[in-house]
Amino acid sequence: MRRFSQVFASVARGSRLAVLLWLVVVCIPTLVVAQANRPGKAHELLASEAGTWDCEVKMFFQGPGRPPTEFKGVEVNKLVSGGLYLQTSFTYPMGDRGEFEGHSLMGYDPRVKKYVGTWVDNFTSVPSPINGEYDEKSKTMTVRSTVVDGSGKELKSKNVTTWLDDSRKKFAAFLIVEAGGKETEVKLMEMTATKRK
Repeated sequence: MRRFSQVFASVARGSRLAVLLWLVVVCIPTLVVAQANRPGKAHELLASEAGTWDCEVKMFFQGPGRPPTEFKGVEVNKLVSGGLYLQTSFTYPMGDRGEFEGHSLMGYDPRVKKYVGTWVDNFTSVPSPINGEYDEKSKTMTVRSTVVDGSGKELKSKNVTTWLDDSRKKFAAFLIVEAGGKETEVKLMEMTATKRK
């Protein structure tokens, strides 16, 4: 009987040790990761974008010095994955060019302290990685990316969004042309957007 008690006590101690190890190895890291993966201050910008925006689009098909072609579009933004990411759908009719349809998924990477994501649209079959930095003082997000043209060549691009207030923003898209060791920004598009109430 005494030997049985000793064995039982040993097993009990082992069980307590196993439970303690399980807590240390499994539960605590899971709680730490869950805490780290909650939306933080950087995600407030993404949250402010959620909703439907009516857009006035100007495309510079003939070059930045020539009159633009104007369209009306709609941007619909939705928070996904517990508020960690912003899912965007942007459409506008382009007359005889058909309808433009673009989508992005953007989040915030705390390791590099940048907004990162992917952009896709129906004018290219190659997804574009995007990364952006937000300047709180000027309320401006500058996003850099690479796009692939019809020949398969990679081109640099830059998009700049400036928030005028909680319901109005301006957007401009530029192609970065490299020649003679210099980079020149060529404006492709500009847009003003108003958030629906």
